[in-house]
Amino acid sequence: MIKAKITYLILFFIGFSITSCQTSFGEKYELGNLEVYFTEEIDHDYVERTASYFQDNELIQAEKHSIQITSTPLGSKDPGFILKMIRTKNSDALGREDSLNLKLLEEDIRSKVFDGANFRIAVCNENFVEY
Repeated sequence: MIKAKITYLILFFIGFSITSCQTSFGEKYELGNLEVYFTEEIDHDYVERTASYFQDNELIQAEKHSIQITSTPLGSKDPGFILKMIRTKNSDALGREDSLNLKLLEEDIRSKVFDGANFRIAVCNENFVEY
């Protein structure tokens, strides 16, 4: 049941392939149709583990889609990781059920990929700008 809800949530956020030549989202790692962009301070092991998490949980979609892993700004009070996911629907706010599913996904990824480190999922537009 949770897996179905998480799959729905991923579908809710998946964007089409990001192909802009003028915008750099960081380096890119690909696994099937999943593009994982990451900034230079992110250890490649986290990138591979995140992609594997998506694969193991059947969250990789039939069409190309992208996520980005970055970190909190330097000097931040709580250093950690941010997984940016593109929201494809045009409504302003997440509904209660979607917010709960996002929290469940965040907790699962925090424990299974980032070993309990400070971690959050950010809802973004197609340029990875947070809403």
